[in-house]
Amino acid sequence: MCTLALAALSFAGPAVSGTGVTPWTHWICLPGRDDWCQLAPTVTVVSATGAKTVERVTHDSRPIDCFYLYPTVSTQRRPNSTLQVEWDEAGTAITQASMFSQVCRVYAPMYRQITVYGHGDPYHGNWAYEYDDVLAAWKYYLAHYNHGRGVVLIGHSEGAGLFKQLLQDEIEGTSEQKLLVSAILLGGDVVVKDGSTEGGDFTKIPACTTETETGCIVAYSTFGTIPPADANFENVSSPSTEHVLCVNPAAPGSTASAPITPLFPNFATEGIAPQPKVVQRIVWYEYPSLYTARCVQQGSRAWLQVTRIRRRGDPRPTVHGIFAPNWGLHAADVSIALPTLVALVASQSRSWASSH
Repeated sequence: MCTLALAALSFAGPAVSGTGVTPWTHWICLPGRDDWCQLAPTVTVVSATGAKTVERVTHDSRPIDCFYLYPTVSTQRRPNSTLQVEWDEAGTAITQASMFSQVCRVYAPMYRQITVYGHGDPYHGNWAYEYDDVLAAWKYYLAHYNHGRGVVLIGHSEGAGLFKQLLQDEIEGTSEQKLLVSAILLGGDVVVKDGSTEGGDFTKIPACTTETETGCIVAYSTFGTIPPADANFENVSSPSTEHVLCVNPAAPGSTASAPITPLFPNFATEGIAPQPKVVQRIVWYEYPSLYTARCVQQGSRAWLQVTRIRRRGDPRPTVHGIFAPNWGLHAADVSIALPTLVALVASQSRSWASSH
């Protein structure tokens, strides 16, 4: 457990006045406030020789927004978490969402998620609580912060599942779909019909097939080897006509291998760098040309296969799975290709802005 200090936070937005929208005042990341996604870190770039250089992260023009939902991280011993920001949520938002602030304004609400203990005995979490919170935060964002800007939805694991429901119930086929730059739904089962980029979970929102396509879905689950028979995130209800969606962020629409760049903070390294017992400041480590990725489909299963690029004398370590083998590299779904994902959002952002 990281010991970086965390103050108790609840970022409040302006009061509702005649909008009919329920106020939402529980945020991890809220632009214009002191939030966990608006960081200006430096990045230590580690080359294949082991040489290190330090680069400053800059914030480019940000014509769009990003709306982020974190995965299952709350360690509160209760079915559903409270709305109090704790390090579990803040640290995850830093790891997965803060780098996107280079190319978009990042909004990240707290929600009463089913905790890590709420998925079985003795606790049983309630999905409706967390979805109701996400819906309220989304509606409040649209009413008070969006102002017609394009938006990228970024969700991992439980967050991806919540976005699937939000897209199905509120966005697909409505005026809100016009705002969708893309939806990045990682570490969850997104299903499409065989031979199509649509069908399955969504009928009007296709999978992304190019780096400049907008209004589309990016989805994958990461494995370093062929997933075992009982692999998570590889399930479809109609395996004879559907398959799990995999979109390679480095080569959307392609099954070819392409380089990806891992980027991890020092408090959540997943084995790719030594993790200190006490973190006094956040340090980011980037490993260019360390991995390639390609989408692999076998029947109804599909996944992002990542492969270490082996070079003689390369001293850099390898990402490790921290869960059982059937989870693959789930914890690293975002970080193993984070600069690649940020670059994809930047490309989609430019494309969306040029047509709106």
